[in-house]
Amino acid sequence: MSKRKTNPVILCVDDDQSVLQALRSLLEKTLAGQAEIEIAECGQDALDICIDLAEDGRPVSIVISDYIMPNMRGDELLIKLHEISPKMIKIMLTGQSDLTGVRQVINKSSLYRFLEKPFNNADLVLTAKSAVETHRTEQDMLQKIEELTALNHSLLNELALIKSKLDSASARAS
Repeated sequence: MSKRKTNPVILCVDDDQSVLQALRSLLEKTLAGQAEIEIAECGQDALDICIDLAEDGRPVSIVISDYIMPNMRGDELLIKLHEISPKMIKIMLTGQSDLTGVRQVINKSSLYRFLEKPFNNADLVLTAKSAVETHRTEQDMLQKIEELTALNHSLLNELALIKSKLDSASARAS
């Protein structure tokens, strides 16, 4: 009954190619074998990647998004992603944001963390590792719930069979 565990997919979204490459390099080095890293240069690309990966059975588990991007700000992206996948862990990474945008993303997308640019490598790694652990814990809990639900159904079926046999025996005895 247990499902094959897969590594979470972390999607990094930033319109600055050098930031994306730094994120990918840092995360691949520190999370080697623990997570798969994807990158997108804008909000629409991020949405497309999320849809494509979900169709492939590899949904994005964690997204790290910049705030200021052309066409779609990070807060708008994170809110859209939350509507698609509420359990996705959302992290905002930016050097430029306004309080309204931060408040909006916190209130409308269950923001996991907010990190400022230029980011401190140790803070980013700690946040990413924490997000991966949070994701794994949630997946383990969901698996346990599935196993307990299946066991409960099995026990209810067994109980119904015993009751049926008792009812039959009682009817024959009367």
